[in-house]
Amino acid sequence: MSNPIALITGGSRGLGRAAALALADHGMDLIITYRAEQAAADELVAELVARGRSAVALPLDIGDTASLPAFAETVRHTLTERWGRPTFDHLVNNAGHGLYAPFAATQEADFD
Repeated sequence: MSNPIALITGGSRGLGRAAALALADHGMDLIITYRAEQAAADELVAELVARGRSAVALPLDIGDTASLPAFAETVRHTLTERWGRPTFDHLVNNAGHGLYAPFAATQEADFD
């Protein structure tokens, strides 16, 4: 049986990066996503591989909901090509963005 596979959105830096390293240390292979910092994502993949894990980084802008079906297909293809199966075991929804405004000043469009 293959290693468990985790998909971490926003996995190239910060909390996502820390989660990827921790999961790798517990025997998981990883798919991480990044929005803009491909170099950071590639650096993390290299570190994960050096720790004996299989890992890939895929671009994803979680705010662009129209791109999600194509991303899902890319994930399925990557899983099949790299791991010989179409599914992953764990999802860490880490991607997001910060809004630096007082709650009372936050508008509905800010959430969108």
